[in-house]
Amino acid sequence: MNAEVPRIEAAWAQLVDLVNQVQDAGGLEQVGADGWAVKDHLAHIAAWEHSLLALIEGHDRSSAMGLPDSIEGIDNVNEAVRKLHEPDTSDEAFGYFRDSHAQLVAALGKLSDADLQKPYSHYQPGDPDEKRPVVEWVAGNTYEHYAEHIGWINQLISESSAAR
Repeated sequence: MNAEVPRIEAAWAQLVDLVNQVQDAGGLEQVGADGWAVKDHLAHIAAWEHSLLALIEGHDRSSAMGLPDSIEGIDNVNEAVRKLHEPDTSDEAFGYFRDSHAQLVAALGKLSDADLQKPYSHYQPGDPDEKRPVVEWVAGNTYEHYAEHIGWINQLISESSAAR
C-alpha cells in the first residue's frame, strides 16, 4: 500500500461523518445559495473519483464521468456532472458516492508510492506532455477535494440553519 491511501481514508471519514449529520438533520436534498444540493456534492465527488480511476487505469476520463469529450473547462465539466446527476435520488447519489470511493481505493491500494510518482503521461499515453507525477491528481481528486466540499457543505448547513 502507498502512503496516500491512509490520508484519503482519514479525509473520507470526515466527509462521511458530515454527510451522516446532514442526513440526520434534514437530508441530502438541502440546497445552498449556489443551487447545489448536498446530494449534488456527493455525485460530483464520485464523478471526479471515477475520473481519477480512469486516469490510473489508462481509460478515457470524460467517459468515466459519463460526459462527452467535447466539454472543456472545469466549471463546464462540473455543471455537466451536476445536470447529469440532478435527477438522482439522495439514495442513488449516496450509493454512487460510496461505490466510486470503494472502487478507487481498491485500485489505489494496488499502487506503490513509486507508481504514484510516475508521470500522468505514464497512465495517459495520449497526453505525452504532462510530466507531473500522478500523485498530484490523486491528492486533488481525493482528500484535497473532500476538504473543499466539507467547507461548502458546512456553509450550506449554516445557510439552511440561518433561514429557519
